[in-house]
Amino acid sequence: MKTKILTSFFVLLTGPPACATEIDAEAQHLIGLETAEPAARSLPPEVAAYGTVLSPAPLIDLFRQIDAAKAALEISQQTSDRVEKLFASGELVARKDVEAAQAQLVRDRASMRTLEDRLVLEWGPRFSKLAATDRATLLGDLLEGRMAIARLSVARSETVTGIPLAANLHVFGREMKPIRCTSISPATTMDPAFLSQGFFGVMETPDTPLAIGLTLTGSLEIRGEPRSGIKIPQAAVVFYLGKAWVYQGGGDGTFKRVEIPTDEPVDDGWFLSNGVIPPHPVVTKGAQSILSKETAGPAEE
Repeated sequence: MKTKILTSFFVLLTGPPACATEIDAEAQHLIGLETAEPAARSLPPEVAAYGTVLSPAPLIDLFRQIDAAKAALEISQQTSDRVEKLFASGELVARKDVEAAQAQLVRDRASMRTLEDRLVLEWGPRFSKLAATDRATLLGDLLEGRMAIARLSVARSETVTGIPLAANLHVFGREMKPIRCTSISPATTMDPAFLSQGFFGVMETPDTPLAIGLTLTGSLEIRGEPRSGIKIPQAAVVFYLGKAWVYQGGGDGTFKRVEIPTDEPVDDGWFLSNGVIPPHPVVTKGAQSILSKETAGPAEE
């Protein structure tokens, strides 16, 4: 009796074992059950990445200071040129006025270079080489929340050669809506939280602005040979006991529940490397009905 109670308690916690569930032809027709071979899919090589949404305030402030310094430099240049011309033509301009204008020009030029050097050292050439119109567009998008900047770090054991091609990032609770980031540049400082190689990613946020400090997870696409696999459509996946499953049919009316990983979402589904699941057709419609039949125990239990 004690053994039976313990067994029942274990089944309650873990669910029934993943065994073959029989569905006769009539029942398959009633629930509209459909199966299909998973479509072939390939993905570029990638490494895991961990991201944090950065505050754009330091970058925006630096851009504003550069704009102000540029305006001051232009005025100083015009003033110096005008005073020198007046002095050369014999107008009532003292030499000390010429020297003062030249000194102010040197100071403003040095201030401008200091800010530009800070931009390169803190944010890298990706931001320092932006044209004035592109810079203004970026600032507007950051202020309106249409774009966000994230710092992306890889594990300490990983080394990425060159600049990643793109990043696929996910917000907790919205794994099926990955954020695609194609604007990536090397970070100029090391993230103290990871102490590993890092990058800056500029991404569009069309659905909703990303909160500053939000944690992202995902992967960086790097150069190399693509990875071959299959795509499991979203409609084929059922979630049970905190795990993701698919049903595979052997053609004789029996369907087996197979666990799959969900760490690589793709458009309307998940990517699985070759060999993760057996090469059998997958139930693409009616999987939830099979799960209900499998998990429904006898009335006395």
